[in-house]
Amino acid sequence: MPPVADRVAAAKLWLISEQTAQLPYLAQALYALVTVESDAVARVAADRWWRLYVNPAWVMAVDAASLARAITHQLWHLLLEHADRAARAGVDAASRHAWHAAADLAIADTLASSGASVLSGELAERVAALRAGRPQLDPGKSAEEYWLVLRKTLPPPETSDPREDGGEERQEGSAADGQERGWELPEAADVGGLTDFEAGAVRQRVAIDYRALRGEHGDQPGEFGRWLRRMTEPSLPWPTLLAQAVRRGVGWTSGRTHTTYTRPNRRAASTPGVVMPGWRRPQPQVACVVDTSGSVDDVLLARAMSEVDGALRQLGAAVDVLACDAAVHAVRRVRKASEATLVGGGGTDLRVALAAVERLRPRPTLTVVFTDGWTPWPETPPAGSAVVVALLLRRDEVTLEVPSWATVVRCELDA
Repeated sequence: MPPVADRVAAAKLWLISEQTAQLPYLAQALYALVTVESDAVARVAADRWWRLYVNPAWVMAVDAASLARAITHQLWHLLLEHADRAARAGVDAASRHAWHAAADLAIADTLASSGASVLSGELAERVAALRAGRPQLDPGKSAEEYWLVLRKTLPPPETSDPREDGGEERQEGSAADGQERGWELPEAADVGGLTDFEAGAVRQRVAIDYRALRGEHGDQPGEFGRWLRRMTEPSLPWPTLLAQAVRRGVGWTSGRTHTTYTRPNRRAASTPGVVMPGWRRPQPQVACVVDTSGSVDDVLLARAMSEVDGALRQLGAAVDVLACDAAVHAVRRVRKASEATLVGGGGTDLRVALAAVERLRPRPTLTVVFTDGWTPWPETPPAGSAVVVALLLRRDEVTLEVPSWATVVRCELDA
C-alpha cells in the first residue's frame, strides 16, 4: 500500500477503534470515501461525490489522530449534506466564507451531541472565536440559521489566493458548499465516488448504526438530533396529513354551536309556558395566507393549495386569500384558494399577514399558511382562529422553528 494511503487507512482505524475515538458507527461512511492525492489542497478537502483529496506532504507530516480529525470534519460535511443545503440557501462565492463558518459551527455541535471527542484544537478555537460576542450563535441551531447571522457580521477572509495555504479555495471542496473547485475531478472520473442515491443509503446506515450503538431515540439536541430523525424516522405522505389537518380545523369550527333566542327550540311544543333557546351553528370562515417570496417553490405551492382546495370543497363557502412577502399585496375572496392572484417576490414577514387576518370580517375561524418557513412569527395566533402551517420544503431541508400554537405539516418536494 502506498505510504499516503497507508496513513489514511490508519487514521480511519483510529476513528473506529474502541481504544481511541470510539466511533464505530462511522465505519460505513469512512470506507465509502475515495482517497485522491492532490497538491492543490492545503491539507484535506472533499468533493460532493465523496472523494477525499489529501495533500501528501501534510499527511506524511502529521500523526494519525490529527489526520483522523481532519477526515471527520470533511465526512460530516457530506453526512449533513452541506453542499445541497448551501445551494438551496443561495450561498454564492461572496457569502461562502460565512457558510463555511456556519457549517463549522454545525459540525462542532454535531460532534459534541454525538459524544465524539475528535474536535480538533484548531476547530475548537475557531468556533469559540465565532461565538464570542454573538449570542445568536449559541449551540443548537442549523447551519442555515448560523449563516443568516454570519453573512451579515463576518468579514471576508484576508486572503483568497488559492496558492496560499490559508486560501479559501484550498481549505474546502464542494462537499462544504456545493461549488466545484478547479482541482476537483469531474463527476464521471473513473477513480470512483458515490451517486446521490448511494450517499443517501450511507447516511441512513450511519444514523441506524449510531442508534443501535447508543440506544437513543429522538432525544439528541440540535442539528445532530434533527439529522438523526430525518434519516431514521419514516414520514407519512404529506398530502394526506395536510388534508387531515385542514379537515380537523374545519370540523372543530363546524362542531361549535351557540344558543340563541332568535330561533325557536324544536321541542318548545312539549314545554308550554317555558321559553327554551334554539341553537345556531356558525359557518366556518377560512383564510389562506400565501408566502409569495422568491424562495417558495411554485410547483410545491400549487400541489399544497390543491390539497387544501379538496379539503375545503365540502364547505361551499368563500375563502379569503392573502398574498404576502414582507407586506400584504392582495386580499381576495374566492371560491377556491387556487383561484387567487399571487403577487410578491421580496423578503418574507408573515407577521403582517397574520395581523391582517385578525382584521378580516367576518373573522376567520381557520387560517392555512403556505410558506417555506423563513419568516418571523407573531407570539400569538390570530384571535379566534386555528392555524395550520403547510411548510413548503425540498427534501430534508431544514427550516426555522414554527410556533407551538400552529399545526405544522411538512410538504416536501418529491425526490
